[in-house]
Amino acid sequence: MKTDIDASLLERVRKIGPVLKANVAEGERLRRLPQESLDALSASGLLTMLTPKSMGGLEIDPVSWATVIEEAVKFDPAAAWTLTNPLIWAFFCSRLPDQGAAELLGEDPRALFAASITPPMMAEPVEGGYRISGDGRFASNCHHARFIASVCVIDDSKNPGQVIWVYIAQEDCQILDTWDVLGMRATGSDDIRVDGAFVPTHRAFPFIPEIKYGSKFQGPLYRFSFLGIVAAALPAVMLGIARVAIDEAAELARSKTATGSSSALWMSPAAQAHIGKAEATLRAARALMFQTLDDVWQWILSGKDVTTAQRADLLLAATNASESSVRVVERMHTLAGTSGIYSGNPIERCFRDIQVVRQHRFYTESRYETFGRMYFGLESDYGLVML
Repeated sequence: MKTDIDASLLERVRKIGPVLKANVAEGERLRRLPQESLDALSASGLLTMLTPKSMGGLEIDPVSWATVIEEAVKFDPAAAWTLTNPLIWAFFCSRLPDQGAAELLGEDPRALFAASITPPMMAEPVEGGYRISGDGRFASNCHHARFIASVCVIDDSKNPGQVIWVYIAQEDCQILDTWDVLGMRATGSDDIRVDGAFVPTHRAFPFIPEIKYGSKFQGPLYRFSFLGIVAAALPAVMLGIARVAIDEAAELARSKTATGSSSALWMSPAAQAHIGKAEATLRAARALMFQTLDDVWQWILSGKDVTTAQRADLLLAATNASESSVRVVERMHTLAGTSGIYSGNPIERCFRDIQVVRQHRFYTESRYETFGRMYFGLESDYGLVML
């Protein structure tokens, strides 16, 4: 890769890592990130990784961002998730009018955001803005967010079907207690309900491929595309979980005696094969993911825009990273045997977490079909690819 990773960013993660790790069990109990973990993330400055330097942020490259997310997973996957989605929605402020970006990021560049993309809400045009109503799902980190974003369809005969993106004040959203799930419990991805909340026009923008960037968002990062940013973030969590699973399974194999044997598990040829196959799968998936991110980033740095072919490549690398990470974790869960079925065991938690993260529609197996369509010159069947 040509992109240099700033080692100081990884040191920021490692510095707060013990706090994040100590709060894992509490986060699972609360089903949201504990305040102490959130405070540590905020104090580290890492919540500003995609915020412009001119607004007090770090404005780092997407390759470094993905590396930081991977590192954070070692301490708490839910905390790592907090370095993905909220920052993506901060990145999206680049498409707001300047007044909107200043309101959302100007007071505190570390402000946290949540979003619910599906199903779309309804937006009624009124003087100065819109009245937003509807229910939204999976609004990660909604309990800590200042604003919760949503996709909305304008309810107006003059603009039938027009789609916009809006930022709704959190106090205007009802948070529904729905996030009682298998894994990634501390992400607090509850559903929300909005009933006639007013959103001014400066906190909204058309949800279309044609983009007008705000004056504070002129750096190359903001031309990396929405697809590219998501591809950098979400697969990094899965790759990180897979890495933890291998490391934990290897450590277990060094100390566990195989059933019906007097030898340590690591001495079993079957265990050695499991580790070898897992390492090969993970290293290959990670190499494709990071090389693709780096290739597209270097292209952007040359002053060019992301091509359709590069969008397809990003989607392919992300989907492969997801599928490969699941295979690795499931293989390590098998290697762990009965040790991996107990609550609190790190491999058990990896297994639960990966099963939840894999359900994200961005990189389900159907995205291979999306890549194939684009490969053969057909129109994408997944609208977010072109955003």
